[in-house]
Amino acid sequence: MCPKKRIDFGGEVSKMQSVILREVTKKHMLTIVKAGLTFPQITILDFVKEKGACKMGDLADALNMTMSAVTGIVDKMIKLKLVKRERSQKDRRIVSVAFLKKGRDTVRLMNKERRAAINNLFSAFTNAEKMEYLRLVKKMYNDLRKEK
Repeated sequence: MCPKKRIDFGGEVSKMQSVILREVTKKHMLTIVKAGLTFPQITILDFVKEKGACKMGDLADALNMTMSAVTGIVDKMIKLKLVKRERSQKDRRIVSVAFLKKGRDTVRLMNKERRAAINNLFSAFTNAEKMEYLRLVKKMYNDLRKEK
């Protein structure tokens, strides 16, 4: 019986992860630059797309930023006509951020470009490899969502 070769999973993934993330980020940044937005603005648009209208405090938590920093970013997004602020009818202290048409259209275009970039990135993979990768990423995604 041959002894199993022990791999340093964390080390192997860590070595490759920085290169992969850097290359994926470069491609993602091209989409962001085309849209003329900053990374935090894109993150806010993605968050609002996922959650719907959301409270300023939730945005601050999601971005790991102060309320004043998020307020500044949202102010710029309002000037760009991407989002609007809405005050709660029940409690005027609660302020939510919601899409305007331009924000929705921007997210739609960015997601189209992201899909194309991802498809290009995985073009050398077989369908079976893509399905296996997707299965593993979904498992990690679901585990990360449970932690919140």
